[in-house]
Amino acid sequence: MKDVTLRQLEYLVAIAQDESISRAAVRCHVSQAAISQALRELEGALGVQLAVRRTAKGVHLTAAGREAATRARGVLHDVRQLAGHPHTGRLTVGCFPSVSAQVLPEVAGLLRDRFPDSQLEIVEGSAAVLQERLLRGQVDVCFLYEMQLQPEVEPTLLRERRFKVAVAADHPLAARPDVRLADLADHPGALLNVEPASFLNEALLARFGVFPRIAYRSTDVLAVRALVGRGLAWALLMTEVASSHEGRPLQFLPIVEDIGTNSLVAALPRGVRASGLVEQVVEHCREVLPL
Repeated sequence: MKDVTLRQLEYLVAIAQDESISRAAVRCHVSQAAISQALRELEGALGVQLAVRRTAKGVHLTAAGREAATRARGVLHDVRQLAGHPHTGRLTVGCFPSVSAQVLPEVAGLLRDRFPDSQLEIVEGSAAVLQERLLRGQVDVCFLYEMQLQPEVEPTLLRERRFKVAVAADHPLAARPDVRLADLADHPGALLNVEPASFLNEALLARFGVFPRIAYRSTDVLAVRALVGRGLAWALLMTEVASSHEGRPLQFLPIVEDIGTNSLVAALPRGVRASGLVEQVVEHCREVLPL
């Protein structure tokens, strides 16, 4: 078997990200010819076809190619870890906005107290953007919800979560011990307008034949909570808090219907072993996050 180089593995991972020779070349700052040559050499070294050329620039990974790309990510990750102590350096954490308030203070406190030589960088965004950056190696670990996961990432369960109905303390539904989804139809709602959260909310309601009036949509979970706190709307939310950022009390009512769970997870690229620092962060969150 011919030698396999790290450069070949890097180019394969870049091809797998976009299934495009041209975009892989831009990502790796080399020519398209260099990417194509490295792919041919890697196929020769492994003795298997990794990709099918669809056009002059497009490629489609074979099953063997996808498996090789997954393993290549793990190899490249391990090599990067050799360049420095696993508990030092920069840690880039991706967070879906509605979980940031739970996770980030715990991560920041852990690094300050136990790993003072490390630096924390925080990235927030949609689940799709976070996972794209995770697979590109731009984020070390993502915290998001189970229903948002892509097949290329592997989750570690942190806490089981379920949607609840958030209402103001003086909302007409607030005195109830729980609520049926059909009860929401007579009251205006507020929707967290970030994918896939908005899709999941509307799909959940539709599954039970409920089509309420969504009066407000916002990409900011704080704004949604503020609308709820003022009694302007109810909202389907995962994370329970005592009050809105304005200090208005909130109540979170269990849903009578069996809507299933949507657990809070830490996500890594599938096949990639976590660094020592990431392992410490994930384990800490498993221990301290509220039930």
